[in-house]
Amino acid sequence: MENQDGTPIKIGVMDSGMGGLSVLRMLLSLPYRAHYVYYGDLKNAPYGERHTDEVLALTRDVCRELLSRQVSAILLACNTATSAAASELRAELPIPVFGMEPAIKPALLTHPDERIALLATSVTHREEKLRNLKLSLSAEERIVHLNCDGLATLVDLGKFKEAEIFLRKILEPVKLEGIRTLVLGCTHYVFLKGLLLSVYPEAILHDGNEGTMRHLIRSLQLERFPGTSSFELFFSGREKETDAYLLGKRLLDENE
Repeated sequence: MENQDGTPIKIGVMDSGMGGLSVLRMLLSLPYRAHYVYYGDLKNAPYGERHTDEVLALTRDVCRELLSRQVSAILLACNTATSAAASELRAELPIPVFGMEPAIKPALLTHPDERIALLATSVTHREEKLRNLKLSLSAEERIVHLNCDGLATLVDLGKFKEAEIFLRKILEPVKLEGIRTLVLGCTHYVFLKGLLLSVYPEAILHDGNEGTMRHLIRSLQLERFPGTSSFELFFSGREKETDAYLLGKRLLDENE
């Protein structure tokens, strides 16, 4: 999928902050010709501790900003934004809107006789999207909910030592119950995989990034356009080349 003038398709990628960079990092590793416009709404972060209506309004504003930059599709690389806004924005916007889904189904299918723990924000935990997914899988009794409000902010600020302390505290009950399968229900948490495994070496981690990436590639037929991708970063409330941009570029360069 290219623009009529032969330039690469522009794909907008949004998140409340740094988390969506974990998805962008995967997209940039692929041999497809596309230009990604990343918008992290740090000015209004974190989304996960806001009311649903607020998250919808903020996500809508970011999508309008991306539309003004002539993107041809938008990826809500934020589980909270997807939970609160994806359905409405798909009905409102004239371009495809993609979203994130916690990897609950593959985790349950891979470990059919075990309980799993879902690490997510309060918005993701309480929204109808997750309730419907659990009902469709008949999995209400198999999922332990871990409210991780505040953890995404630590990633946005690059405070990984504090994130480790947070994880040690919240995972202690899970470890005592012998629940090994952890579903990362926020794109920020993908940057914490190494810390998670250092805190809980027996853990088995699942995230939805790869599934989302495959769906986007298939839907936009990116495989038809081999080549090299490019990107640009924007963070609301931050000047270029400030600490936020430096952290963002460092996270993009890191290996999992």
